[in-house]
Amino acid sequence: MSPNNLIAAASFTPNLLQSPSAWLGHLPFACGVIQEVKPKIFVELGAHYGHSYFAFCQSVVEAGLSTKCYAVDTWQGDEHAGQYDNEIFAKVNAYHQEHYAGFSRLLRMTFDDAVAYFADESIDLLHIDGLHTYEAVRHDFETWLPKLAPGAVVMFHDTNVRERNFGVWKLWEELQTRYPNNLEFVHSHGLGVLQLNNAPDDMRLEWLQPDSPEKHILMNYFAALGSRQLERFELNEIKQHTVNLSQTLVEREGQLASLSQTLVEREGQLASLSQTLVEREGQLASLSQTLVEREGQLASLSQEITDLRNSTSWRITAQLRNIKARFQR
Repeated sequence: MSPNNLIAAASFTPNLLQSPSAWLGHLPFACGVIQEVKPKIFVELGAHYGHSYFAFCQSVVEAGLSTKCYAVDTWQGDEHAGQYDNEIFAKVNAYHQEHYAGFSRLLRMTFDDAVAYFADESIDLLHIDGLHTYEAVRHDFETWLPKLAPGAVVMFHDTNVRERNFGVWKLWEELQTRYPNNLEFVHSHGLGVLQLNNAPDDMRLEWLQPDSPEKHILMNYFAALGSRQLERFELNEIKQHTVNLSQTLVEREGQLASLSQTLVEREGQLASLSQTLVEREGQLASLSQTLVEREGQLASLSQEITDLRNSTSWRITAQLRNIKARFQR
């Protein structure tokens, strides 16, 4: 790989680095290989969040290439990527329309349906990253093989995954025998890169030759660059988490200030109610005193009435007694 392309890969900073992706560690190689191959047509089978695809597109722009790019995906998911709704495609499509619609197309269909839209021997660079079972990835490669130009470069992701029915590793072992011009990166789940055997002399990639001394150097080089991208992603995640925490703290402080103000208002209302209660208790005590005085006055009046009654009754009975005495004489 040319020194200029290695330098470009080292300085490559992907614009899209938002969601977790198993392809993050290979983003610098996307920059290096697109500038090394300079394809007329690049196709990616399985774009998902668009991290790898948009890294290729960004590299096309930065290198000033005339490459036409195509991403093929149903954006519905599968047993390995999981099933997902239309929200992911909506985000991918919006980003695509904003940045790369001038030379790129998103083909929302199956891989088998999309193959009919490409002429034989027209694709210079192919990235296969769909369903990862052995049967599926073998079918994808064989179906698209007639569409590959002489000396085309093909990439297979997840060559270093041997679980959950992943079978890319098995196909990769078979293809290494058929296509000896290859290289495998083992980091970030593995990425196999091969060049078809029918490459013209001026298109042959020396760093993929079986006896190339560059292979191990490139493997270590891009593994190190990939680690930097993973660290950058983790740093971005920490920064975003910090921003989210800061925003939450601001919101909590606002809520606390609001609650404090409410508490002050409630304390003012409570003080007012307490003062009113004291006043009401004073009024009640005054009314109680008045009531006691009124009861005393009422008792005094009642006694006077009783005395008056008794006095009047005595005078009346005295007169009656006098009259009776007169008659008794």
